[in-house]
Amino acid sequence: MNKVRFPATFLVILLIILSAGFNYSENSSAPSISASPNKKSYKPGESGVLILTFKTGAKVKIPKDPEVTVNLTSGEVEGQGLQDYSGGEGDYISKSKVNYNFTVPADASSGSTLTISGNVKFGYCSATDGVCKIGNQSFTAKIKVK
Repeated sequence: MNKVRFPATFLVILLIILSAGFNYSENSSAPSISASPNKKSYKPGESGVLILTFKTGAKVKIPKDPEVTVNLTSGEVEGQGLQDYSGGEGDYISKSKVNYNFTVPADASSGSTLTISGNVKFGYCSATDGVCKIGNQSFTAKIKVK
């Protein structure tokens, strides 16, 4: 009777491990975000552009609808909003990039480093199964003040 229990228990444990691995790979398919400023340094009061790039898996695209939204969590720069991304590849954002405009505060100290951080909420769709989901990713970028 012990011989029957061991293989059954072993199979149950194996199934749990395999299903956990499958769920992990499903969850890891959400695009990640990288953020980089269009220049390395800015003068106080100068406007800049933060380029937000979606790192997608194969056959994953970022749709224009629902809209991409950006919320800054650091108060070190003044957010101006997203640039228009309505052009591009039909219903999807061109090159999986959007640009966010910001302004360096006029009273920023020369030689200081400012942090731009926030969250991006976006949709992403798989061409493989046609399923679209909502993603929410954090980002951080640093800029220098001249």
